[in-house]
Amino acid sequence: MTKVKVTWKAFGNKPEINHYISFVEFELSEGTKDFPKSVCEEIYKQTNKRSGPVWEIIQPKLSAFRTHTAISVGDEIEINGQVYICADFGFEKIEDVEIKKFGDAVFSVEKVSA
Repeated sequence: MTKVKVTWKAFGNKPEINHYISFVEFELSEGTKDFPKSVCEEIYKQTNKRSGPVWEIIQPKLSAFRTHTAISVGDEIEINGQVYICADFGFEKIEDVEIKKFGDAVFSVEKVSA
């Protein structure tokens, strides 16, 4: 089994607790060819469409006060302890990116040049 934690944090830490920063944890069975980034992409797709088998796991775990469920730039998906961040395009390991903030909200996530 694969331990997954999805954290919505792209809109920053607002006074309305659980409205903007929240997380859910669950387990998935492994079985994708491009694991783990394909898992991130699938979670992205299903949280934006609000449908699919992963969404059916996530949806009941969401806070009743949650106002935003789609994964967007700055949100994080942790898979078996490794954190991936939704970047300007796709997902990157969090240690491989630079996060540029604008106020309380994530403005951009850019891959660090080697």
